[in-house]
Amino acid sequence: MRSCVLLIASVLSGFLSSIAVGQSVEREAGPLPRFYPHQETYLEIEAERRTHFSLTYTVASEDGIPPAEIEMWYEQDGERVSLAIDGRGRITHRPDAETLANAPSVFINQEGGGMSLNMQFEAILPGGPDYAVADLNLALGQANHAMREAAGVAALFAPNFRTLIFVFDGPAPSATAIMADGSSRALTAQENRIIVRPRDRSMRNLTRIELGDRPFRVLLDS
Repeated sequence: MRSCVLLIASVLSGFLSSIAVGQSVEREAGPLPRFYPHQETYLEIEAERRTHFSLTYTVASEDGIPPAEIEMWYEQDGERVSLAIDGRGRITHRPDAETLANAPSVFINQEGGGMSLNMQFEAILPGGPDYAVADLNLALGQANHAMREAAGVAALFAPNFRTLIFVFDGPAPSATAIMADGSSRALTAQENRIIVRPRDRSMRNLTRIELGDRPFRVLLDS
């Protein structure tokens, strides 16, 4: 595995990478790997060691163009393959390692201005809106293990993922931590987010969390 790549990705989780956009409605915007930074390194990790986390990518228009109006695609075997941008700007299409290595050109339908690309670590959790602590810890553990392995000797400078941020489409719902003795406590809410740190000393007896609604994404943070 190439050293330090995931380290760089994490230190810059939330980085903005400028994507040039030309004046024509359909314009070549760059090779495919440019829009999936560090995805090749992620795919080099054994599948069983990345079941609970992934790298996710979000595009946004610097001119305020809604995600629904942004189209990005590449050609493969004579067919158009969409990057499938959802209503929140997330790229939902995931190319495989072979396609990334072939680096086909990506086209975009915007006339002018520019786009930003945001990459983040995201948890993949089964079930919901209630989650077992084992799955929360596995997401953190897998991401941290991948970070240390990729960083090599630079691992001392790698961030340590300790926090899960549950993001909701609207105000954060009720959220409760259930402890091993049956007691419960409210979880920290910030606007449309619930913050959970299952490895904190105060949460050492956590068994599960119960949320009043299902989040649309769960971010991993330090």
